[in-house]
Amino acid sequence: MTHSQFKLIAQRIFKSEEQRSAVAAVIFDGLSSYEAEKRFELPKGTLSRNVRKYKSEVSYITNVAAA
Repeated sequence: MTHSQFKLIAQRIFKSEEQRSAVAAVIFDGLSSYEAEKRFELPKGTLSRNVRKYKSEVSYITNVAAA
């Protein structure tokens, strides 16, 4: 997954730039969801859910492309 691909997907599924940046920090920089939540001042548990949502979306897109 490239940064430009991430940006397209994240803009579609996340409303705020903070959420997109926090998910990117987990996906690309290896931060834990807990660390990224603290860094980006997101409510507890929000980022874990957002990362799962993003990974689910990527899986769906990959399956559609492979069909």
